Amino acid sequence: MAESPCISVIVPFFNNELTLATCIESLLDQASVGGDHEILLINNRSTDHSPSIAAHYPEVTVLEEPRAGAYTARNTAIRRARAPLLAFTDADCVAASDWLRSILDGMMDPAIAILLGHFRYPASATWGLRLLGAYENAKVDYVLQRCEADHYFGYANNMAVRSSVFEELGPFKEWKRAADSELLHRLAARRPDLQLAYRPSMRVTHLEFLHTRDRVRRMSLYTKTNTQIETFKELSAAQRVGVAWRLLSHWQAYQ
Repeated sequence: MAESPCISVIVPFFNNELTLATCIESLLDQASVGGDHEILLINNRSTDHSPSIAAHYPEVTVLEEPRAGAYTARNTAIRRARAPLLAFTDADCVAASDWLRSILDGMMDPAIAILLGHFRYPASATWGLRLLGAYENAKVDYVLQRCEADHYFGYANNMAVRSSVFEELGPFKEWKRAADSELLHRLAARRPDLQLAYRPSMRVTHLEFLHTRDRVRRMSLYTKTNTQIETFKELSAAQRVGVAWRLLSHWQAYQ
């Protein structure tokens, strides 16, 4: 077997024929990370042309997961991944060219177990959606720096996790949503000595949304499904004001 890669990229896909090639090409066009990286794509019962698109790229490994669910698909790839670091994104996302470099640099501190990256939306997105993205960045930064662990949340469309976390805690819960946030709560409960960090240079652009209303509708689903996590608490009104103040004070950093 070839030398193990330094990082494994995990991307589930389900009927993503419109964006999958752009996603793959962004992952292939990464700045040097000082070693090989592997890209694991997981076909999660696609019925469109996504599988044939993925097959056009011999540099990637395509896995099959016939059971429905993005977290089920991610777990399939986690079991196959060979690297000590796992980077997660989605098939409707485009990674910045230094995304993997940023992840490796951020994981230089062995105390950091999970990194959460920076939200971006396409240039054609509405001004309101870009503002919402900036607020989301300020929120994750505020939560990880200022809040107790019961407010933690994650997002597997731009997240990096040490493989040792899954070896110790087990895989994602195979829920429809919120299993990324549940992993953060599980880590905080069982390994409070390990740290989570927001990394603004770890940038991914989300192609799925162009209008604020669509993103707000999805976020309302997250609010409902986060109730599956027994320890989860939403931010208070005062804490939300704190997020808004952080956004205003550091506007450039969160755009």
